[in-house]
Amino acid sequence: MREIVIATPLNANAASQPYDFMDGISIRDLSGKIDWDGSIIKRTVSEHDYEHLTGMRYWLCVTGEQTADDEQLYSKAHRAAMAMQLVLPIGAMHLFLKLEHSALTYDNTGSSHPRHLCSTLLGRIANLEAQNPAGSFDAIYKGVSRAFAEKLIRLQNPILLLEHGMQACHVPLSTLMFVIGLDMLFMAGSIGPFVRRIGGFVGPHHLIFPPDAMERQPNTKAVDVLEDLYTFRNKIGHGHEIPQKPFRQPHDLTSTTMEKINFDVHSYAELMMQSGLFILAGTLRRIFTEGMMDEVKDRSRWRQRMRDAEQRYCNEGGREPRRSEGY
Repeated sequence: MREIVIATPLNANAASQPYDFMDGISIRDLSGKIDWDGSIIKRTVSEHDYEHLTGMRYWLCVTGEQTADDEQLYSKAHRAAMAMQLVLPIGAMHLFLKLEHSALTYDNTGSSHPRHLCSTLLGRIANLEAQNPAGSFDAIYKGVSRAFAEKLIRLQNPILLLEHGMQACHVPLSTLMFVIGLDMLFMAGSIGPFVRRIGGFVGPHHLIFPPDAMERQPNTKAVDVLEDLYTFRNKIGHGHEIPQKPFRQPHDLTSTTMEKINFDVHSYAELMMQSGLFILAGTLRRIFTEGMMDEVKDRSRWRQRMRDAEQRYCNEGGREPRRSEGY
């Protein structure tokens, strides 16, 4: 019986070696192993995307057998791909190929084409392997799978909003989706609880971005961005013009040693988008890896966790936001 693989390509900064995860999921080096000339995908994507695909080395793979249900395999691969973005949101082509193993190569006999997951400056320069995918992926994948299997809306919708925000590739709209996901997850509803609950959950002085591949640590803390993140969300959601100051002004990203990280012009709005993305991904990752799903599922227990987070925010010197309500 032929092996069936649903494979999705990984960005160059995602992997430098193969990995084996749970449930038939792995990262494989497929360079030179796919029969591209006879592939279905050659006729269904642009020439640019086709050339890009043929040069991809490492792929996230889900293995099944020839008798397996294709829809279930594609769904499993989709969940695995989103779990990988929760390890670190670096973007991806987000295109899934059905591969059938022949004697020497893999034949591409099917495909699924969700929209690309756009990357960000900090996603492009981050190192996913430094986030220990071998130690965290299985727990995250199980969490994502359980959220959808049990229809845990408080977790399911933030995962979908994270995906849709990365697919939108639009700074205001992507930020809106990331912040809605956070608002829903933390049951905030207004700027005060939003800032205190998220700030207390992650720690007000937590550095929200990981070090880049050159080991420069971006010097952006939760307390620096949460109030402006919610204000930006309100401006977009209520149809207000986005103010020039601070959101449309240039804003350099610097490291903890005051090195400039961005080389091109980078706006404060882009910082908002990246902050929303990384805080949402990091929060979901922590919930899944630290076994908090039953708390999130139980409204009263999760509310207590939120009360504890607000108290921690105050105790650790978090700034009170200027507004207690949204617009």
